[in-house]
Amino acid sequence: MNDKVSVIVCTSDRCHSLKNTLEVLEKNNYKNIEVVIVDASSTEDTMKLIQEISINFLYPLKYEIVSQKNVAVSRNVGIKLSSSPIIVFLDDDVIPPPEWIDELLATYNFYGEKCGGVGGTVRDMTKPGYPLQYRKGITNLMSNTIAIRPENASVYNQAEGFWFSGFMGANSSYRREVLELVGGHDEFYEYFLEETDLCLQIIKAGYEIHFSNTIVDHYPAASHNRKDQKHLTCWYSLAKNTTYFALKHAYKKIPFPILLIWLMGILIYRCFLRILRLRLTHKLSLSIVWKYINEAMRGVAVGWRAGTGLYKLNKCASDSCGDDIGSILLPFNRYLPR
Repeated sequence: MNDKVSVIVCTSDRCHSLKNTLEVLEKNNYKNIEVVIVDASSTEDTMKLIQEISINFLYPLKYEIVSQKNVAVSRNVGIKLSSSPIIVFLDDDVIPPPEWIDELLATYNFYGEKCGGVGGTVRDMTKPGYPLQYRKGITNLMSNTIAIRPENASVYNQAEGFWFSGFMGANSSYRREVLELVGGHDEFYEYFLEETDLCLQIIKAGYEIHFSNTIVDHYPAASHNRKDQKHLTCWYSLAKNTTYFALKHAYKKIPFPILLIWLMGILIYRCFLRILRLRLTHKLSLSIVWKYINEAMRGVAVGWRAGTGLYKLNKCASDSCGDDIGSILLPFNRYLPR
């Protein structure tokens, strides 16, 4: 495969790391690429950096500013700006190896036209020993994820399966035609689970997700979603998207009382226990802890309403659908904010 490749980098107020990523990208072995920068920054610093870099940049460079800090929106904007049959996503705090794109394309060649997406391994370069963050990960319909699996682990590409293969957005790629078929990223996910949802939609559409051997180096930088790797500030998004994802994908597969109990367990572990742990590890004030808990609770409510709205469950309940999921949901919907 010698097709042109579009590399999309979504960025927000991280000029220093973005500059490093772009400088290394110029050294990539594969030269038939264009680079698309989608900028959600709150200042003009990134725009000035791109203006400076573009003068001597090795590849065609496209740049677009977006107003929302929503990575799904930014990625969809990047897709529209790009012009290649293969679209690759790279985070603005990631350094890829020179053979990165070659490895991705070789995997498409090996698996053929049914291969809708290819991703690779991500390792954390800020921790001792450079541990893996993601390798051949799988997720279930409730959003529980096994992020690191053996190199010889199987892929999960069953359209009606409970577990499915997925990528970390820092090292992922897709066929343009497949992205257009599934409608791109669901923009309800402004951060967290957006790539997971996309991979599941691709598998449901009859395509396959596969993994290459390439490893990218991740230098997790602070952002509006985190002060450091442990001190997250995106509790609204985590709770909202977890709730929405489970209702969107699992309610037809799991009896609703079980789904509800399972979802509560995920939310307690993923959000509320981690917030309480931050109180100890980062010595947060009680007011900050309570602020984070309130944000998570608000996220659950918004995710619930969006997830149930996908199936018009409220209407079903009001139409007296008996013991189906709609009638079970009715008592809970009474307590949601209007």
